[in-house]
Amino acid sequence: MILLPTINRSVLLVIPKQPFYDWSNKLFPDLEPTNMADIDEYNSYLLEDELFIDDPKGELKSYWKKIFLNELYEQCMDETTFPALSWKLFTQWFDFHRSAVVSDLTSDPLYTDE
Repeated sequence: MILLPTINRSVLLVIPKQPFYDWSNKLFPDLEPTNMADIDEYNSYLLEDELFIDDPKGELKSYWKKIFLNELYEQCMDETTFPALSWKLFTQWFDFHRSAVVSDLTSDPLYTDE
């Protein structure tokens, strides 16, 4: 049996819902509208090891605003266009899935790009 090496992080996959794209589409009416059904690539976020989503709001309390802002910045860097951030809006605009085990299938060293 081959045991794959794991890293000391869990992963949160964040999937924008249509209301997020509706907000973005209103900002750029001259561009082709983005529809959720057309998107097949999403952002993942590394969190501390063994973060279990039994109480998402409590367990993501120190992360959800950072994630929300990052997702907004990827659409538009003008903060004056951003909605008021709230947990309720976050859950209306995004689905998220977690993975408690992250296996590293490469031999390349991990690095941080800042």
